[in-house]
Amino acid sequence: MVNRAGSSFKLANTFKLMDTNRSQSLDMKEFESCLNKIGFFMSRVETQAIFKVFDKNGDKCINMNEFLNALKDPLSKRRLAMLKKCFNYMDKDNSGVITKSDIADLYTTNWHPDVISGKKTVDQILDEYLSNFEGTSGNRDGEVTWNEFLGYYEELSMGIPSDD
Repeated sequence: MVNRAGSSFKLANTFKLMDTNRSQSLDMKEFESCLNKIGFFMSRVETQAIFKVFDKNGDKCINMNEFLNALKDPLSKRRLAMLKKCFNYMDKDNSGVITKSDIADLYTTNWHPDVISGKKTVDQILDEYLSNFEGTSGNRDGEVTWNEFLGYYEELSMGIPSDD
């Protein structure tokens, strides 16, 4: 879908246009209006079913991340294979999750500006770095599963048009 739209930036702009009440999320009424504008006239039950697919957290609103994630294209086989290699490389103990101890030798934090200034410890920086790989749907438990890692890179890949 991102490829058809041209970019995730264009999809984000479309989201903003659909958000008529400027709440930074789409309610059922805005979503239904959007579907109608693009020529999808459905029953209320059908619209609600599609809405639930987008509304991952179940709060009865679709935020920007939910919207973009629902419309993202699948990763190419090439990119997926590379991600699996990266995940396995980072998962030093082959536990199936990446932990702080797995990345401690891979990511040097000693020269991080916040460590140097004393604002943060090496452990805090490692925790922050690791939590990035959980993406928007991770549970922030200090461990990154394959699904969280994959989700992060699926989100990131929306802005990368090609593997070439």
